Amino acid sequence: MPNIAVETPDAGARARSVPVHVMVAVIFNHRDEVLVALRNRHSHQGGLWEFPGGKPEPGEPRLQALHREIHEETGLRLLASHPLCRVEHRYADKHVLLDVHLVSRHAGEPSGKEGQRIEWRARQELLAADFPAANARIVELLRLPETITITPDVDSEGEFLELMRKLIASGRELVQVRQTKLPPDRYRKRFMKAMELAAGSRTRLLFNNLPECFEFESPECGFHASSRVLAELDRRPVPPGCLFSASCHSLAELRRAETLGADFVLLSPVAATGKYQASQLLGWNGFRRLADQVSLPVYALGGMRPELARPARAHGAFGVAGISGFVR
Repeated sequence: MPNIAVETPDAGARARSVPVHVMVAVIFNHRDEVLVALRNRHSHQGGLWEFPGGKPEPGEPRLQALHREIHEETGLRLLASHPLCRVEHRYADKHVLLDVHLVSRHAGEPSGKEGQRIEWRARQELLAADFPAANARIVELLRLPETITITPDVDSEGEFLELMRKLIASGRELVQVRQTKLPPDRYRKRFMKAMELAAGSRTRLLFNNLPECFEFESPECGFHASSRVLAELDRRPVPPGCLFSASCHSLAELRRAETLGADFVLLSPVAATGKYQASQLLGWNGFRRLADQVSLPVYALGGMRPELARPARAHGAFGVAGISGFVR
């Protein structure tokens, strides 16, 4: 009689508590479209779309597994990739840990090497309902814009509101409302007026002040923590559905933001600005060295311009953010 292990309910629960590690690639083409594949109808979560990837072999290094799986599934050779996020999800019958990497460079033309249907999809057209539930977080992050506009300090309220009208009318997707000269009560009133202007538009606003002054629970706005506020937080300051971002200047701050559940971070200073000395600049090599050590979208800040958003991906950036070059 063959030696067959019979799974008891307790044993099954223990097995489901150990996640299946899956390496996942988010691959862009030159049109900023993302590669997706249709899962076999008879597989787990069959009939849904997915981002290509697969499980490491026993003892296989994670990045080696990612390269192997993508080549076996699509024929592509990955030339450069960077951590994007880690997603742990429990299905009724499976517990998975998705280790997601953003591929900034690849070689070859993709095809369904295992008979699967593949497509390039515009990332703003991705719908979470088309993917397994574990992929919803990936879809959410991919809908973040390439650029983030940060408002300069503006003395008069009239000038501030005129600036906001201009940014909203130009279709800016994400604006961090930074007004460092205002006390919290005046800042909050100004932010509320900006929210009224943005209502019904495609523009989402980030509140950049004290967390105790943030009382919004709308997906149309989020909270941005300065590095000082980040150091004082002991938990994520906003509910699910509201964006949470943070300013970081070091690996310790990046890891703190990751631990607190930040959706993305701004890492600076990358290039020359009037605010920092040359010895304080990260440069692209320093930026990549830090960004590659956390699994969350990292925007480059400091000396950036909107047109650098896609070139910045080669250095591990999800996008770019800035003030002077972004409000014109």
